[in-house]
Amino acid sequence: MIVGDPSETASRRSTALLFAVVGSVLVVVATAMIWAARLSLAKNSYVSGLGATGEVTAPVFNAALLMVSLGGLSIAVALRRAGRPDEGGPRTSRARLLLVPWLLIAASSLCFFAASQVTCTYECPIPASPRFTVQDAAHISFAVLGFALACLAMIGSALGSRVAAVRSMSWFAGASVAIVAGAGGLLSLAEVGQSVGSWLEFAATTIALFWLAGYGLAESLSIGSPADPARRPVAARGRQADASPEAVLG
Repeated sequence: MIVGDPSETASRRSTALLFAVVGSVLVVVATAMIWAARLSLAKNSYVSGLGATGEVTAPVFNAALLMVSLGGLSIAVALRRAGRPDEGGPRTSRARLLLVPWLLIAASSLCFFAASQVTCTYECPIPASPRFTVQDAAHISFAVLGFALACLAMIGSALGSRVAAVRSMSWFAGASVAIVAGAGGLLSLAEVGQSVGSWLEFAATTIALFWLAGYGLAESLSIGSPADPARRPVAARGRQADASPEAVLG
C-alpha cells in the first residue's frame, strides 16, 4: 500500500515549486547581470572586483549578489518543503546527515548577503598586498565561506538526492566548481595568469548558480513521484527497518 495524503502531497509540491521558481528566476537574472557587468568592464577583474568600492559596475553587481542571496534562501525553503522528516533508505549515511543541502544553501546565501553589504575596496587587493584592509578581509571571508558551503551542498545533494539526474549533475558541478575556482584562486594569490584566473572564477560562479537553480526545481518537481519518500510502500518501510544495523545484530 502506498501511504501519503494526495492533498498534502499537492500542497507540498505547489509550495515548493513556488519558492523554487521564484528563487531560480532571481538566480538566473542575477547571473545575467553579473556577466553583463563583467562584459561591460574593459579591464580584467575577478568576480568580487565588480562590486568593489568605487567600481563603475558596483551597483549592478552588488544588486545581483543580493538577488543571489535572496534566491538561494527561497530555494532553501523549497528544498526543505520538498524533503520529508521520515526520509531515509539506502542512501542515508552519516555524511548525508551532516551535509543537509537546504541548510548549507541557506547558510551560503546568508554569507553572500553579507558579502553584498561589505564589499572589498577598489580593485579587491589580495591579502599579500599593502592595500589590503579589514574590509577586504571581511568580504573575502564571507565570499569564500559562501562558496565552500555551496560546494558542500553539492556533495550533500550528490549523496542524497532522490533524483538520479540531480545526483550526477551535483557530482559534476561540485567537482567542476572546486577545480575551476581553486585554479582561479591560486592564480590570483600567485599574481600570475590573472586574466585566465578571473575567467575561471566567473565560469565556476556560473556553474554553481545554474546548479542551484536546477537543483531546486528538480527536487520540487519530484514531489509525488515514485521516488518521493511520502509514496514509499509500508511494506518497503518495514523491510528497511528490519535491515537496520540494530535488526541485523539482533
